[in-house]
Amino acid sequence: MYLACITIFCLTVFASNSIYCRAALVSCDMGPLLYTGVRGLIAALILALLCGIRIIKPLPRAEGTGSVWRDAWQQSSWIGAFGLFAYMLSFSAGYVAMPSAPGTLIINMCVQVSMIGWGMLHGIYPNKKQYIGYAIATLGLLYLLSPGLTAPPLLHSLFMAISGFAWGVFTIAGRDAKSAALATAGSFWRAALPGAICAIAGLVMEAQPHSLAWLFVLAGGLASSLGYILWYAIVPRYSLVDISIIQLAVPVITAILGIIFLAEAITLRFVISTCLILGGICLAIKAHHHHEAAKAATRE
Repeated sequence: MYLACITIFCLTVFASNSIYCRAALVSCDMGPLLYTGVRGLIAALILALLCGIRIIKPLPRAEGTGSVWRDAWQQSSWIGAFGLFAYMLSFSAGYVAMPSAPGTLIINMCVQVSMIGWGMLHGIYPNKKQYIGYAIATLGLLYLLSPGLTAPPLLHSLFMAISGFAWGVFTIAGRDAKSAALATAGSFWRAALPGAICAIAGLVMEAQPHSLAWLFVLAGGLASSLGYILWYAIVPRYSLVDISIIQLAVPVITAILGIIFLAEAITLRFVISTCLILGGICLAIKAHHHHEAAKAATRE
């Protein structure tokens, strides 16, 4: 029950990131570069503070150096930091003209694709039922993006797709970390340099936002730092398949929050494509579980 509650809270934090970003970019006229840079820097500073006051603790001497700063750096990786920064930048660029719910749906689909690709590179191939499920999900995504009055902009949809693939890289890079909090802190610190460059570029190139925007940036930074620590903490408790199932809830939560806080409309196109995408992914995941159970029974 404790793990379930933490997981639900974590997914709600992820969904709220879309709301904060849309509110800052659309309602308060903040630019995507400034939002990305400041959000990342705030998260890095919060994590540094947590390390400084020892809420985030170093690894035991037998496993680490005994220094929280060195352990955080060693537990993270440049690949994970690249995935994190690419996710945040593409996320902000996409939400300039993308409603929160469709954007999250595209990210979710691309996260699944990245997980499948990683598995195939390691010799894990889908079975026939999984292929059918992924085909249904792909049709749903194509329907969502097909030309029409309610279709999301293609360029911004591409940004959201890149964000989803980058999130998959960040998730996979953190699976072997011994400390979720240290790995998250190290990833944000590594991403601080490009984040600072983004913030400076935003201040120079983009219009000055409404003062209320900084509240949403602060909320986004807090959600990023604390939410990602929780995410890294629960990832080792689940298989990659379970993680895929869990993330299916994020678009639904985002849609609900978007209706409540941003007065976003839910179109018929979105409902149909959501059913196809989530239904197809669910079918593929269930097929994977049945396949693994059958293999285990055969070995016994």
